Amino acid sequence: MLIVKDALSRGATRACYRHPNDPHKCVKILFNPKKIHLIYKQLKNNEKLQKHLAGFIPRCYGMTDTNLGKGLVAELVCNDDGQISPNFAYWLQNNTLTSDIKAQFDAFFIRLLEQKLWFYDFNAGNFVIQHINGKDKVVFIDTKSYNHNNSWSMLKLEYIIPVLAHRRMKRRILRFYNKHNLEIPEKLKGL
Repeated sequence: MLIVKDALSRGATRACYRHPNDPHKCVKILFNPKKIHLIYKQLKNNEKLQKHLAGFIPRCYGMTDTNLGKGLVAELVCNDDGQISPNFAYWLQNNTLTSDIKAQFDAFFIRLLEQKLWFYDFNAGNFVIQHINGKDKVVFIDTKSYNHNNSWSMLKLEYIIPVLAHRRMKRRILRFYNKHNLEIPEKLKGL
């Protein structure tokens, strides 16, 4: 059993802790252990998502027992200097958005729409900007909102009807672009 104590961040449903034995990994633990199925879902989907989004998402390595309950072991996104990569919201406070970062966001969102990979949570805290090999790289760190048309609630028709899923995700993508004053690329408009 791992003894985790160094919290790195806290979200709405879980906390992320530094892995006590590996500086390149973290452990994500839910606040409500009854929702452990969400972590298993993320682990199961990670292999498929790696095929389509390699380089844009961190790897998941499996489940482990910790002093705080079951946790998901995942890659910790760090810069060349070993510092944890900042989330996009924090990064924007200290940096100017470059055309390269913008192009990476464009490529990520276009790939999601083209591959019909339905995600619904694109807040700035779910992206980090990793500085590696002298360049900045966009990484999407919260893949738990992935849903491939397998509804757990019949009331949410966008989960089972691909056209509605596409519309819902595109609306959230455009909201992300508007919030961060990013120009929407023509290819994205046409998808």
